[in-house]
This record gives sequence, C-alpha cells and structure tokens, in this order.
Amino acid sequence: MNLKEIINESWFLSNGYIDSTSSIDLLEQKYIKYNLPILKQFKHIAVATTYSHLSDSLVQKNHSLWKKYFPDCHVIDIEKNRGHGFGIADSENALINLCKSKGGKWALKSSNDVIFNDSILNINVPDVDFIYLNGFKVEDLKAYNFNYTRHYNNHFYPQTNFYFIRADKIDYLYNEDYINETYEYIKTIKDYNNCTWDYIDGWSCENFLKQCVERNDLKKHYLLNQEYHIKLCKFVRGRRILDPAHKNMMISGVCHLQFPEEKIHQI
Repeated sequence: MNLKEIINESWFLSNGYIDSTSSIDLLEQKYIKYNLPILKQFKHIAVATTYSHLSDSLVQKNHSLWKKYFPDCHVIDIEKNRGHGFGIADSENALINLCKSKGGKWALKSSNDVIFNDSILNINVPDVDFIYLNGFKVEDLKAYNFNYTRHYNNHFYPQTNFYFIRADKIDYLYNEDYINETYEYIKTIKDYNNCTWDYIDGWSCENFLKQCVERNDLKKHYLLNQEYHIKLCKFVRGRRILDPAHKNMMISGVCHLQFPEEKIHQI
C-alpha cells in the first residue's frame, strides 16, 4: 500500500490561527496554492481555525478562502482562543470528532503551515493504523548518548502537524475533561508563560497523541527508514536544534514551514 491509496480514502484535517487579513492572504499564497495538487485528491476536507479575535470580516474571509478552492469543505470556527496548546487541542478535537461523526475511516491531520509535495504519494507503507513523523531535539538525542540506531528503535513522540490515523479505531483524541481542568488551573498561575508543559509534567499535544495511539493499541509506522532517520539526527545534532517540531525542514516530502520567508532545509 502507498500513501496515495490512503489519501484517496482519507479526510484532510487542518487547523490554524488567524490574526489578520494578511495572515489569510499568506495562507492562500504560501500554503494552499502550494498544496493544491495533493489537496485535490482528498474527497473530504475540514479546517478548524482559532482567531486572535472573532470578527465577522476575518471569519468571512477565511471561510471564503477555503470555499474558493474546496466548495464542499467544512470550516469550523473555534469560538474561544484559549492560547497555545489549548487552542491546538480544541481545534484538533473538533476536527477528529467531525471526521468520526461523518463515518470517516482514515484522516490526515495536518496544519495550515505545513506544505508537502507529490513525492509523498509514492511512499509505501505497511498495513497499519497510524503513520507519523517523530519529533525530537538535540537533548532527546543526548538522552540516547547520540546512539541514533537506539533512538530510531525506541523514541516515539509523534508530531501533531502531519500524521495519518484510523479515526474509526480511536475512542477520542484528547481528553476534553482533562484539557478543561488544566486550562482552569493555568488561569490561576501568575505570569503564566503560555507553555503549559513548564507547569504540568507531560502536558503536550504530542504526548496526548502518543497516549491515544497506545491507548487504542494502534499499529504504527514511522515514515522514515533508519538511514533517513540517522541523516535527520545528524542534522539536528549538528545545528543543535532545540525545537522538536523540525521547522523549515523538508523531511520525506513534508515541511513544517513556520517561517515562509526563510530557507527550507532539504533533509
């Protein structure tokens, strides 16, 4: 089986943050247009957006943009922006819940600042339930004494901005009660720094996704083979990268392009 076959029966789910009309223009010019050859292959598309402020003009422009290219797509507006982490959890839960309610089998969960090229269509994968890219930083490699083979065989920290999941095989993505309880807690913290994981051990959407995979006993497949993984490890170590999200790196045809005006590193 290759990813093209899975894409043809998947929902495309994407979340993002909008703070101005210029960010909507950027979304169209740098991301949607680039991704069109792949996006056109999905039968169902849904997007969820958090806003800096809910204004009719921003909401309408965002809806019009997505409907311009995908007239039948679902556009979800997250009514309250609860900040980084919580906003992502809210939007991703809304997307997965929609997919499941519509009887979706596979979902490709991405985000508005991810680009991908048609090389992903030719990637062969085994018969599994979850296909992902690992997130890691130089400290994670150090924890394995820079033994890249051992890291490859044992490290599991799936990135949340690009993965395929059998939506019909999971109970839920993120525990909404826990998300809400921890949100109420962080509101009591003086000078909160917007990094929940600094206050609550294990609080991250990546960790919650990992728990979902393990809780539902999903068969998983890492998109990179060992040789490619070692190449990525050497890049992360050489540049002492501290962000596990691997921004502006083109990895197996996928790039988390958070900085569209900066160089893309081909790994």
